[in-house]
Amino acid sequence: MYLKRVELHGFKSFADKSIIEFTPGVTGIVGPNGCGKSNITDAIRWVLGEKSAKALRGDNMSDVIFSGSEDRKAQNLAEVTLVFDNEDHYLDYDANEVEITRRLYRINNEAEYYINRQPCRLKDITTLIMDTGLGKDTLSIISQNNINDFVAQKPEERRPLFEEAAGVAKYKARKRESVAKLERTTNNLERVDDIVVELEKQVGPLKRQKEKAETYLAYQKQLEEVEVSVLVKVIENLSTQLKTLDDQIKTSDQEKTVNDGNILIKENQSEELSKKMFHLDQDVNNLQNELFTVMKNVSDLEAQKATIDASRKQAASSNNQEDLKAKIASLKGILKDALREYNDRVERYQEVKAEKEQLSAQQSQNAQAQEVLRHEIENLNFEIHKKRSEKTQLVDQIENKSNYGYGVRSILKAKDSLSGILGTVSDLLTAQKGYEMALATALGGSVQNIVTASEDDAKRAIAFLRKNHAGRATFMPLEKMQPRKVREDHALICEQAAGCLGLMSRFVSYDEKITPIVENLLGNIILADNLDHASQLSSLLYARYRIVTLEGDVVNVGGSLTGGSMSKKNNAFAQKEALERLEKAIKKDEKAYNEKRIALNRAENEGRELSSLFMQKQMSFAKLEVVVTNKKNELTMAKSDYEAAAKDHEDLVDDVVEDHSLLDELNAQKKRRDELSEEIQAKRTLRMSYVNEKEALENELKTMRSDNRRYEKALTENKIAKTKHETEIQNYLMRLNDTYMMTFEHAKTLADPDIDLDASTRQVKELRNRIASLGSVNTEAIAQYEEVSARYEELTKNRQELKAAQDKLLTAIEDMDHIMVDRFTKTFEAINKEFNNVFRTLFGGGHAALHYTNPDDILETGIDIEAQPPGKAAKLHSFSGGENALIALSCLFAIISVRPVPLCILDEVEAALDMANVERFAKYLQTFADRTQFIVVTHREGTMAHCDLLYGATMQQKGVTKLVSVQLKEAQQMAS
Repeated sequence: MYLKRVELHGFKSFADKSIIEFTPGVTGIVGPNGCGKSNITDAIRWVLGEKSAKALRGDNMSDVIFSGSEDRKAQNLAEVTLVFDNEDHYLDYDANEVEITRRLYRINNEAEYYINRQPCRLKDITTLIMDTGLGKDTLSIISQNNINDFVAQKPEERRPLFEEAAGVAKYKARKRESVAKLERTTNNLERVDDIVVELEKQVGPLKRQKEKAETYLAYQKQLEEVEVSVLVKVIENLSTQLKTLDDQIKTSDQEKTVNDGNILIKENQSEELSKKMFHLDQDVNNLQNELFTVMKNVSDLEAQKATIDASRKQAASSNNQEDLKAKIASLKGILKDALREYNDRVERYQEVKAEKEQLSAQQSQNAQAQEVLRHEIENLNFEIHKKRSEKTQLVDQIENKSNYGYGVRSILKAKDSLSGILGTVSDLLTAQKGYEMALATALGGSVQNIVTASEDDAKRAIAFLRKNHAGRATFMPLEKMQPRKVREDHALICEQAAGCLGLMSRFVSYDEKITPIVENLLGNIILADNLDHASQLSSLLYARYRIVTLEGDVVNVGGSLTGGSMSKKNNAFAQKEALERLEKAIKKDEKAYNEKRIALNRAENEGRELSSLFMQKQMSFAKLEVVVTNKKNELTMAKSDYEAAAKDHEDLVDDVVEDHSLLDELNAQKKRRDELSEEIQAKRTLRMSYVNEKEALENELKTMRSDNRRYEKALTENKIAKTKHETEIQNYLMRLNDTYMMTFEHAKTLADPDIDLDASTRQVKELRNRIASLGSVNTEAIAQYEEVSARYEELTKNRQELKAAQDKLLTAIEDMDHIMVDRFTKTFEAINKEFNNVFRTLFGGGHAALHYTNPDDILETGIDIEAQPPGKAAKLHSFSGGENALIALSCLFAIISVRPVPLCILDEVEAALDMANVERFAKYLQTFADRTQFIVVTHREGTMAHCDLLYGATMQQKGVTKLVSVQLKEAQQMAS
């Protein structure tokens, strides 16, 4: 195995990505001071697990990241990868090539480790290279400081180098782990012994408490089964009665409402009839006074007319020839009067006929008006019932949240028995007028979220739902809600953008204590007037925020659009306003309904008046037909008498113009008399119908008022009964919630539907007495006993296992000690022998040896050095720096001879040697090149001359290291 290459990026002076290729043999890295040569050594040490910043020549670990220069910015991370050729599987890893990578970030000083690009731990890397000679504290990396300090070190400080060479490091690590485990095991065993003694004292009393608690819980379980069934049965019975009461209240209320309306209408009708009767009485009185006057006039005029008629009849009945002219004149006067009266009656006949036809037309118009009013009343009645049904549904949605999730409704029903439930988001927020659709869209399903005072309140509510299988709900604890906000620069953009109305949280009203909820749900949602402006604003904000419009369209985060038609039916914020509008509409329709009923009553009264007038006209018309016929007969007779008298006496006919004013006045007065009589008769008839109608109305009103008292009494009794039933149901529900943490719905699934209520109630009482007789019960004793008993048994078993583990660890430690002593002794003896040979070679004579400082304790003994160069005394403290370096190198080469390492990095270890010793060192290095790969950081030409590959380090750009490689053979060829 050998190191194929090192890849550096951002490590110390290697700002750019650099790849250093290596080959087996000796590779030299040369360059002036400060060019970054030793950074390569630091990079390899860092990857192999170095955790000390000082060992890497820094104050803290982030100093290994390129910190910048005059021309280059600092890097944000450092990364180094070592690539090993592992075809011989020297590393215990199933791959022919092994990459080990370490990465460090400046921003959080966080490190990452990889083996063959797979994330791993630092421990995995140290385990992989343990006992391979590649560790950071092994022979793999030797610096000038290590060489200088080696001879001056304490004997105990030299020991780890020999342990690594002996391959006992992993055994020593395992031993440390085993000793630590043994210590922990011993401590645990002592603690277990103490605990077992204590537990033995607790088991007996807890067992007795446990048996008592089990009896209590058995009674309690039986009580729960029976009482839950009893409570469910009672609640169901009460609910059935409550539903009946609700139906009765609803029926009575509706009947009373209808009755109140009818009473109001009937009272108006009665009042109208009273007014009409009063006016009719006044009219009849006035008409009678006028009729009295007219009848007197008719009597006077008829007397005058009778005198004239008597005179004419006398003249007409005379047979004297001398009075013939007077007779003809009288007959002519009679004829003219008969004609005038006939024409007057015909004219009156035509007038009455016309009036009758006009009344008939008015009756038709009145009937049509009544039909229109009845149709309008029917439509209004339908609309009122329809809107009342809508109101019932809307009230159910608002008050009972019937369109909300089952879990939400379950929590709201059990609100009184759960702590910290403040209500749903829809209950706690109120949209400003005109922004209901936008708010509902912005919140979406969050309107059903339940706000709680604390997180514990939310957890208890969730436990309640889970226990009762009562659905799911989302809870928002006030103490946990964090605000969501729009960045200040984005807020400035919103202020300038067309159509942006602001943050959605500005358009709602709420109690200040729920501000965290509002800012969490709406703090970063923006409101725009329309979709076009919303799209433009989203582009300006890089589609980072959700934007809603007044019509409920949405531009989502990321830029997707949501929109179309949306029903207001389930909009929690529009429902309240809709309910107000609906109530106003119902009141308006009810008012219109009553007005139309009153108008219909007036039309019906008008129809009766028209009918009465028409009947009177019909009677007048019939009378006038007889009168016209009689007047026609009278005219015929008068004409016949006149023509008979005037025949053959044309010379006696006189064309003297007569005065008809008396007759005209008489006809006019008679006409007025008849009209007044008809009108009086019509009004009396109409008044009589009003009297009858008013009596009927009063009877109806009396009945209605009696019904109202009955409705009110029933309503009062039913409402009292309803309140009582609701209170009882609520108490039973609270008992279910408080005692058993159950909803009624869940309790129904557990209850026995066929229980005998009386017998079960007695059983509940008996079980409660049994529970009371048990006295104080510690229900936790069952769990405590099980826990203590199980712990006692477990600890007893653990005590046995710990004793076995203690024995096993002692045996393992003893075995590892034997192995380590054997390996260390053999390796030390071999190194000691080789150390003298290498020393003599490098010094050209003399002698050297290694000694145990404590031969009786091979596992802890230090290593002492005895060295005597040619012609000198064996006193280490008196040697020069070069001599100390040669001694250290002798020991190093001796160890490598005994335990070859795959890679050895020598960082200016020969700096203290003179030229002759450098040459001797470099040549000796080549003797190991076939077994160990050497990377030598050097300034010495003698060392460079014996390298197979040279890398030159330079800083063409200040602070940034660049490397140039050359094969030595190629260089020699080029030079020659």
